[in-house]
Amino acid sequence: MRRSAAKSRGDKSRTDSVPGNAVSVQPVETVDIVPGRLTESTWTSMLSQEEGEEVVVDIIAELMEGVMDRCYQVYLQRQLIPFSVWWAQNNLVETLECLLLSRDEGDDPEHELFWQEDPEPQPCAIDCWAEGSVPVLHAAQE
Repeated sequence: MRRSAAKSRGDKSRTDSVPGNAVSVQPVETVDIVPGRLTESTWTSMLSQEEGEEVVVDIIAELMEGVMDRCYQVYLQRQLIPFSVWWAQNNLVETLECLLLSRDEGDDPEHELFWQEDPEPQPCAIDCWAEGSVPVLHAAQE
């Protein structure tokens, strides 16, 4: 009831002081999203600005993707000839090395002792516990 009473008083005062054809402007109610800091109007303006930024980011990303693809294609084109020449040279050298064997110069005389053949090891004694072993008896030959 209080509101209606205040409304009716406001209407009476307006009608007395304002001419009949004039429209009165009422302040828009502001709803605080974060009380005292962020109103609904600033929130919607921030959202519209963010949407605009997202569109720009998408356009820039698309342009950068095209530019980077083209840069990669140019890079591959520039590297194609040097790589082909290196590959052909490497294969030619390997083929020639297989066909033309080089002479083995041998080792230094100082290292010759390390490459001597080991003496033959002594045979081991027969183990009678081994399965399938038969002791050997040697007969004296005359």
